[in-house]
Amino acid sequence: MAKVTAFKKPTLDAVQAFAEGGNKGKSGSAGKAKGGKVGSGQIPEGDVRLTANIREELHQKLKIRAVQERTTVGDLIEAWVESWR
Repeated sequence: MAKVTAFKKPTLDAVQAFAEGGNKGKSGSAGKAKGGKVGSGQIPEGDVRLTANIREELHQKLKIRAVQERTTVGDLIEAWVESWR
């Protein structure tokens, strides 16, 4: 039987350092096309890809809200997180 190793709960400092570290060094200048535009499926410089699981009905509401406000789902999420300050 394999030995089970206990994991320690991370400190707030460790969590903050992880959050600030992001994906440094992974994206480089990827995502920039000619003229500074970003192609489909590519991530603009300084952004990171976020994957989250949410209920289907909430996802639909989020998409409808984005269309109503003539913005993107990503912009809505960014505005929501910024409101935490």
